[in-house]
Amino acid sequence: MDSNLHDLAMLAIPSEFLPVHRLGTPPHDEWMAVLPDSTEIVVADVNGKPNPIGIEKAIAIVQSRAYLEARARQLLVPLGKEDGEWRLIVIDFGIEAQHHDCEFLMCFAFQATKSDLADTSPYVEVGFALPVRLSISPSFSPMFILTIQTTAGLDG
Repeated sequence: MDSNLHDLAMLAIPSEFLPVHRLGTPPHDEWMAVLPDSTEIVVADVNGKPNPIGIEKAIAIVQSRAYLEARARQLLVPLGKEDGEWRLIVIDFGIEAQHHDCEFLMCFAFQATKSDLADTSPYVEVGFALPVRLSISPSFSPMFILTIQTTAGLDG
């Protein structure tokens, strides 16, 4: 990766990830950073540290975020919410993404025009998966398959 691009991406991803303990089955540790727009970046824990491969993926995805987020939002259109907007709240490279066999998840919550996000806000996880695991070469340009992995709080 070009060092200038890497430096620019690091401006968008804080260099310090904070440890997060997730309750679940089984409980697990992950690491989280928060972007200036409040989007959370989650990477898996490896031996008490953020997964370096997860951080490298996060840097690459944040660089292409506008394009990838627009693709994910296309899947949200049929969900028919008109009185507000879908807000990207998490880009997950951690255990949840691995659970869905995805490279990463973009997690969106619906925020109604006249209210704040709440635990009951509709929620959708869009998974980005590669059709096959390929070795990364300098000319590698991934083509992701997008699918809705998880939904909560949607009517109908």
